[in-house]
Amino acid sequence: MGILKRNVPPKPGRPTVSIIARGNSLSGDIQITGKTHVDGHLFGHIKALEDMSIGKHGLLQGRIKGKKIFVSGSLEGEVICDHLFIEPGGKVHAQVCCADMKIDQGGLFVGERTLPEPLQGTDPMQPQHSSIDDQDLFDSLPERITLTGKS
Repeated sequence: MGILKRNVPPKPGRPTVSIIARGNSLSGDIQITGKTHVDGHLFGHIKALEDMSIGKHGLLQGRIKGKKIFVSGSLEGEVICDHLFIEPGGKVHAQVCCADMKIDQGGLFVGERTLPEPLQGTDPMQPQHSSIDDQDLFDSLPERITLTGKS
């Protein structure tokens, strides 16, 4: 008995899920529809049209654009998203442009965070709606980040 049935189309309105399992590696210009879970390695220009989660063994590296990104593994590069959640054990080394960012205890963020253009200079107490598809913010990110701090 197989796990996948042949010649059976997905049911309309039912969400799809893509899984990059541990031990697998993909690279290139990638656009993903549906929810995605990464426990393998994904490198390149990645555009996720729905939620993306990075498992504790997962690594995303490159330019990433998405809606909600949940990180339990590693995320490196340049990120544009609506919401970024760094969970315990998650590591983000990136230049991030997002409307909402949460770091749980045990999560690590090294880099720079900027707000999408419509959010800069507005009242933080008012609900905001960002649209990451309106403009490509990668060109506005600085090329180099230098952080200094006390140990």
